[in-house]
Amino acid sequence: MRITRRDILGAALAAPTVMLSRHSSYAEMNTARMVSLDLLITELLLTLGEIPIAVANIPLYRRLVSSPILPQGVMDLGPLNEPNLEYLQQLAPGRVLVADWQAPNLQSLARIAPLMPIKVFAGKAPALTHCETLLSDLGKLTGRGARAVEAIAATHEAIRTARSRLRTFSRAIYICRFSRDGRNIALFGGNGMLGDVAGRTGLRNAFSGRVNAAGVTNAPLSRLADEPDAVIVHFDRGEETDVALKRLESSALWLALPAVQKGHVIRMPVIYPSGGLRSAERFADQLGVQLAALADG
Repeated sequence: MRITRRDILGAALAAPTVMLSRHSSYAEMNTARMVSLDLLITELLLTLGEIPIAVANIPLYRRLVSSPILPQGVMDLGPLNEPNLEYLQQLAPGRVLVADWQAPNLQSLARIAPLMPIKVFAGKAPALTHCETLLSDLGKLTGRGARAVEAIAATHEAIRTARSRLRTFSRAIYICRFSRDGRNIALFGGNGMLGDVAGRTGLRNAFSGRVNAAGVTNAPLSRLADEPDAVIVHFDRGEETDVALKRLESSALWLALPAVQKGHVIRMPVIYPSGGLRSAERFADQLGVQLAALADG
């Protein structure tokens, strides 16, 4: 049967709730030869202990997500939006899992294997709640529902632990990523995963402006002066961050911020902002440990 653009878009709009009504058992899912073309989907599968035969952009997964660890035997299909179709055909996958936003541009994959578009962005719902639903749905589809329950419980426990560690921490925080030019930043907030987890740990986000579907917006460095006493949490992206920090050393605005003068700037291991429960768990752990180390006052 030929799969049309309308079929794919319809499935994307219906996912993930329709997945359960269309697939009722582990066997029907054909999980033995699954492929993932999205970082969040890859993380969710590995969280369940489900190892895909191939995924898109392995270096990007290992740099931004890193946990769960991607086994060495998993094949790399190349860019997220331009997977190697010839190699994919040789792998003969049983099913290809894609993000709903990818589906319209990957219609040709339907000639190789059935596509399963998954709604990766939460919309108006809290990102963590949405990820829990996705993981539960995938757990049921793969026969790994118990693993999903365990992973959700572990994330909740990490957040409770961080909240306890931060019970005396009262300052607001900015969650950001510095651009290489040292003049611009990415600010995280809203219902995105990072903003959602920070709120659940009891922290107040100093940024309350509008964000995109991933919970992020681009802004000038000057936005950090809106609440100058807030602690600045930024993500370490290696050489890119090194260059940015070097340039910030000559920024009068940066040097004038109370957070900078007091040493209330935290360089945190990178967390994928659109990640799943393992990413949320790592972020909660890092917030709890690194912010609790700051004297509250």
